[in-house]
Amino acid sequence: MKRILIILTLIALVATSCNKQLNTVPTGALTPITGYGTVKQINAALSGMYNNLRQSALYSKNYTTQEMVGTDETYYYNTNYGYNTYNYTSPGPNDGDLTSFWRACYQSIDYCNTFLDNVDNTSGNVDANIVRRAKGEALFLRGYYYFLLAQWYGDVPLMLHATTDPLQGQIERTPVKAVYDQIIADMTAAEGMLYDQTFASLGYSEKISVTAVEGILARVCLYAAGSPVNDTKRYADARGWALKVVNSGQHSLVPSFQNVFINEMQDAYNTENMWEIGFNVMPAGTASSGGQFSVFTGIGNSQIATGASTVYYGYDYGYVKTQARLYCSYEPGDLRRDWTLSNYGWTVSNNNTINASSARSYYLPGQIWSRQIGKWRREYETPLSLAQQTISCTNFPVLRYSDVLLMLAEADNEVNNGPTSVAYNAINQVRARAYSSTPIIYSFNITSNGSGYTSTSTAPATVTITGGGGSGATAIAYPTTISKAISQIIIVNAGSGYTSAPTVIIGTPWAAGTAYTVNAQVVNAGKLYTVTTAGTSTSTAPTQTSGASSAATTGAVFTYAGLAATATVNLTTTTSANCQLSGLNKDQFRQAVQKERYLELAFESLRKPDLKRWGIFVQTVQSLATDLAGTSASQYYTPIPAYTTEFTDPSIPTAPIQGISNRDLLWPIPSYDLQYNFKLTQNPGY
Repeated sequence: MKRILIILTLIALVATSCNKQLNTVPTGALTPITGYGTVKQINAALSGMYNNLRQSALYSKNYTTQEMVGTDETYYYNTNYGYNTYNYTSPGPNDGDLTSFWRACYQSIDYCNTFLDNVDNTSGNVDANIVRRAKGEALFLRGYYYFLLAQWYGDVPLMLHATTDPLQGQIERTPVKAVYDQIIADMTAAEGMLYDQTFASLGYSEKISVTAVEGILARVCLYAAGSPVNDTKRYADARGWALKVVNSGQHSLVPSFQNVFINEMQDAYNTENMWEIGFNVMPAGTASSGGQFSVFTGIGNSQIATGASTVYYGYDYGYVKTQARLYCSYEPGDLRRDWTLSNYGWTVSNNNTINASSARSYYLPGQIWSRQIGKWRREYETPLSLAQQTISCTNFPVLRYSDVLLMLAEADNEVNNGPTSVAYNAINQVRARAYSSTPIIYSFNITSNGSGYTSTSTAPATVTITGGGGSGATAIAYPTTISKAISQIIIVNAGSGYTSAPTVIIGTPWAAGTAYTVNAQVVNAGKLYTVTTAGTSTSTAPTQTSGASSAATTGAVFTYAGLAATATVNLTTTTSANCQLSGLNKDQFRQAVQKERYLELAFESLRKPDLKRWGIFVQTVQSLATDLAGTSASQYYTPIPAYTTEFTDPSIPTAPIQGISNRDLLWPIPSYDLQYNFKLTQNPGY
């Protein structure tokens, strides 16, 4: 994490109730009368405003890990109660995480209000441009915290000044439309104040820039235009703000989808990640501010770092599992699928001898319910971060340029009663990045299973892929336990550049002049051989159909094991050049945008709010019931297999489906705050 949010010791936790929050100058804040007289003091105040975004109640853990599950993206596999399954019997309005979310937002709003109320009176000796930009950031952040509250609680108390009187804690909920109007007003004012605070001038994404404000304004306006506010004039505003980002020329898509997230794991900044919540892990004796979301929402790994010589892949609880529907919604050849959803799990333990090839266990084609979130893979983190069990340095993306493009496409379609060239250009940029420029390997057809393979599930057979004009493809093959015939072939790397189907050899091809060890297996002329006497092969290959070769003739002794398995390759037909959308009406294009957001932005804490504003949240979660029994519906490119007991508790995926109702469109107002603010009312159903 760079440059900002570093004065963390100045920020203490506010005490225990909303009432107390609203009546307390932020702990650690400088005295308002003299508090903002230097640049250092202004930066300290800004650090406090940003800091709560990094709390476990928000982007460090809960908001990204637990509060966003229970959709057609993910489910929380080791619990069947609480907000992640819509079962509020316990603890309901008393839930500590939801209460912490509410309090973190209001604490931060009071930080912003205290600053805005007092900065003009105390900053006379500070450069006016520094003050202007600081006020812009404070206005934006106040708006953003209210945006979080409005999404999840609906009507909320609207406080626009610092709390200085206990009676200010008694305040009614403001209608959500008025809250959105204030959010937009704050952020619009902020955009004008931050005109010269750009991504280029900052060089990093953890501090808000003018284009990031514009991008978030596009998001806020889309939410205000949708359910439950339905202020449809805001679609035009959303289009305008998104178009300002595009026309700024400050941002572009990173050519490689996976590099977007690798950069976040390595504290590297790019033109696509417009606003990130930054985390870091520092050497011993230095203040760290590590995040937790990648430790809970990644590829499960029980390896704990001990010993300097250990190869670490990053401890991960792996609590969040992915819905099979998401995997099956990706079109063949969509490069996002096997990065977004992991195609392997970790099998490592706490020792010092593991290596990458033996540590990974790749999923079989039918193991779709087993997939975990793969966007943030701890193996790419810094060594200091990998040695941590409960925190990491991975940043979280609040806003990416691909999101802005999809928001522009959606708003343009709504404003113009159908997509214009602006909408098509925006969505097609995102789609083009998702596909290879040439056909790649999508799957294998086993035409003959062969026999005699001694490979195992932990040491699968090599698949040799040659020809076809391409390169880079790799795969592994698994035999059955009893017949030793090949039953599954798994793609590890799909390769690129193929113009025709390559040739496949299942096993290691025999080669002259090679030192072979006992039990090695080779394939020659469609036959499989096992080395029974070690040696270096001559130029004469084994060809017999039974028994063993002569060491004098072949060098090593090759004993016939059976016929080699054979397979053919399926190449993708969709490429970046022919994946472009065109000729859609308004409803068709709306559905296309909704699907593209599902595929592009998965696990970025946007799916549940998207489903809510589109008015399809409850019905979408309920429709997951059909997936459990398996479905081959035409909207899925891969049939969804029936859910099996891949996990210890097969009832967990059913919990959100059974628990959800219209009540879950909003979260419960925390009970403690209802007790202290007598003008607060509870949301329906709690």
